[in-house]
Amino acid sequence: MAVLLTASGGLLFAASWQRWAGACPWRGDRETPECTTRMDHLYDFLPPAEPWVPAGTAAQLAGASLLVLAAALLALPWALTGRGPGPGTVTALVAVVLVMTDVGLATLRSGLDGAVVSPLLPDVVSWSWVFVLPVLVGCLGVLSRGWAAGAAAVLLVLASPLVAYLSYAIGPFDAQPWWEAISGLLTCGAGACVLVLATRRPARGREAVLEPAVPT
Repeated sequence: MAVLLTASGGLLFAASWQRWAGACPWRGDRETPECTTRMDHLYDFLPPAEPWVPAGTAAQLAGASLLVLAAALLALPWALTGRGPGPGTVTALVAVVLVMTDVGLATLRSGLDGAVVSPLLPDVVSWSWVFVLPVLVGCLGVLSRGWAAGAAAVLLVLASPLVAYLSYAIGPFDAQPWWEAISGLLTCGAGACVLVLATRRPARGREAVLEPAVPT
């Protein structure tokens, strides 16, 4: 799962690079005609919506990122809590994975076709993707054990569209330059936290097995 989260974040960073590199610096003066143009919502690709102007292969990379993230989410409850999820969590998880897969495929196809391809149920899918994902991850974070699991949940919530659209994605004109890259880096950070979980838990298991019994 750690590899999938890191790959998803890396793909999203690459998608952001396609939109902003050469037009907007990561830091510094962004009040240039080229940067102002790229801030327009015409270039948004998460997901593309009419009217839309493709920016290189940003949509293809973003679509692939969402599909990889959907695969990673399948193991999220076990990774964060260390135990199997209940029926309610499974239902919400399946819904989130299906919605994210739908959005990812629509985004990928939009990039390949050079024109907007909508999800199967645009309104339902878009709203579910924005709201259900952070709620599900937040609930798992509350049930998580250990600082690494909690940190992974927090980073995934911060990387979610809901938080981004209400904070670091808001720019001086339309979109904030490189905001998708920030989301990608947060997802990579979550992957690093999950990697810590994967390396610490087996060690604890071995210690428990090797520790001699204390006579009473």
